[in-house]
Amino acid sequence: MNVSYSHSRSVGHLAAATFFVAIVLSLASTTDAQSGRRSSKSTEKTAKSAPQRRVPLLVSIEDRNQFSNIPYYLADGALDSCIDRLRDAAEISVSSSAKGMSRADAAHRAKNEKEMYVVWLQIVSDIPANAKQPKKGPDELYLRYTIFEPATARVTAEGRTHQPIYRMSGGGMSAPTSSRNNPIYSEYALKQAAREAAEQVMRAFEITPPEEKIVR
Repeated sequence: MNVSYSHSRSVGHLAAATFFVAIVLSLASTTDAQSGRRSSKSTEKTAKSAPQRRVPLLVSIEDRNQFSNIPYYLADGALDSCIDRLRDAAEISVSSSAKGMSRADAAHRAKNEKEMYVVWLQIVSDIPANAKQPKKGPDELYLRYTIFEPATARVTAEGRTHQPIYRMSGGGMSAPTSSRNNPIYSEYALKQAAREAAEQVMRAFEITPPEEKIVR
């Protein structure tokens, strides 16, 4: 009888100890799981709160060539249209130059920058500046763009865009001009070429141009 009772008591103690260990292990597992969940949520929160790095761009346009018949107002419209389209891309941060720049000025500005790329625009006619302006025939404008890398001023990309930007004859269209002899161009077409140039700049940074926002 004593042996049986002693054996029964030992078994009881062993069962109690086993049950206690199981509870401890269960609590430890629950704590680890909760800790893991908190860690995961914390990581997700940190990832969401981390700001997206955007490509900084300074966009400028060439000062009007005094020997050219291209009206002053076209440069402002082209610059604004290019910047507006670039701002459609969330991956890009855009600022504009307060004044026109020459190509050398744009390169110099890029060389003094640490992170900001300089995008330089230029309106070019298919008729040389020193050539005699024809009375009839097409005088088509192109928009050139050049991207200068910060610190080195190395050209990372360049190209040109154009829409049918022909000179218009007659009095069928009114537009501000600095001289009565200046031809009248399609300002809308040049703005479209500027937006196309902006999309090419996006692609140069491997950014897919987003759908254009419809302004009503």
